[in-house]
Amino acid sequence: MPHWRPLLSAALLAAFYALPWLRWNGRQALLFDLPGRRFDLFGLTLWPQDLGVLLGLLAVMATSLVLLTSLAGRVWCGHGCPQTLWSRLFRWIEQATARHLRQPVLARAAKHLLWAVVALWTGVTFVGLFSPMQTLVGTLWPPAWSGWETFWVAFYALATWGNAGFLRQQVCIDLCPFARICPSLCDADTPQVQYDARRGEPRGPRAHGLGAVRQRGRGLLDAVSASDYAFRAAHPALAGPMPHFPADRLGDCVDCGACVAACPMALDVRSGPHVDCIACGACVDACNTQMRAWQFPAGLLRHASTARMQQRRTRWLRPRTLTALITLLMLLGVGLHRL
Repeated sequence: MPHWRPLLSAALLAAFYALPWLRWNGRQALLFDLPGRRFDLFGLTLWPQDLGVLLGLLAVMATSLVLLTSLAGRVWCGHGCPQTLWSRLFRWIEQATARHLRQPVLARAAKHLLWAVVALWTGVTFVGLFSPMQTLVGTLWPPAWSGWETFWVAFYALATWGNAGFLRQQVCIDLCPFARICPSLCDADTPQVQYDARRGEPRGPRAHGLGAVRQRGRGLLDAVSASDYAFRAAHPALAGPMPHFPADRLGDCVDCGACVAACPMALDVRSGPHVDCIACGACVDACNTQMRAWQFPAGLLRHASTARMQQRRTRWLRPRTLTALITLLMLLGVGLHRL
């Protein structure tokens, strides 16, 4: 697995937990002081009459997200979304406790205890963006929080515990509005996780030592045959059983299932691009690990646009990206003029 993915997740989580502790000119650097009706943003203080500036900042962030998604795919979903980050952290805790504690009951108890600690501190950190963090932590025990502080700490802690611990796929598939918008922001030139069916099909187990398709001279399949084999493997009830192939005619996919096991959404990208795929790259890492173990070239699963997979040139400037770029530049121009 590339080292940058876990490091990026750790850095983003650390940044969130550190934000309420940062100081700027003697005040908390990021504080949305609702009772005081002032927002402190790293030296920039916004008052109620500056609501337009805050809305402008939100518009710039939203437009930037649209442009990023159109150009690079679901980078935010796979690497920056809080749901992804905390689900990854909770999954790591679950795997670590199961690995180090052999007794299932003890491992389960330790898992939920650590989940509760992380969730509670996440709730405290979130409320620390709206109430001064030093005051909030200074009254941690015995608790002297207001009713609203107690409510929001408990609410956000329970939301973190439930969403990251139990509703991982359901949040992205059923609850997230951005996930429903993403398909309209992407097109054939947007990178996504792709399966090279021409190289991988027909899939199946085989003995070690046969070599990859290019090494043993089989070469790549034509696009129609590759799509047909991939469809048959994904929908056996509709297409009927796959024909039997000798080992030297099989593709590079050994049908180990590592990509499906690694996917946080429990998807099989070999059956085609999925709208629910968050492009986190977990399946790509798992597949590349298997390819190296079989001494096959990596890249059977990879991030690429549909145009690139079809050997066509990827267009970076297209109507939706131009629209988002022009909108972003206009918003930045208006914002700089007002400042």
